[in-house]
Amino acid sequence: MTNDLEARVQRVVCATLQIPETRYSEELTAGSIPEWDSAAHVGLIMAIEAEFGISLDVTDAVEIESVGDLLVIVERYVSHGIG
Repeated sequence: MTNDLEARVQRVVCATLQIPETRYSEELTAGSIPEWDSAAHVGLIMAIEAEFGISLDVTDAVEIESVGDLLVIVERYVSHGIG
């Protein structure tokens, strides 16, 4: 994974969830902070799609439960030109 990709994901996650960068980590999960509720999850997916010019498959979007999951999926879409 490139540092640029991870930095872009971090920027989107922090901006969308309105959390400071100090709270960001790959282990951050949807259930671990109140800011990441179902509405924020949809907003996060939409923000990631806009940032990277991709369209996530519904199955992939639903399977994202952590920032680590998000990084893996975004990297797959970007590196394979999916979406």
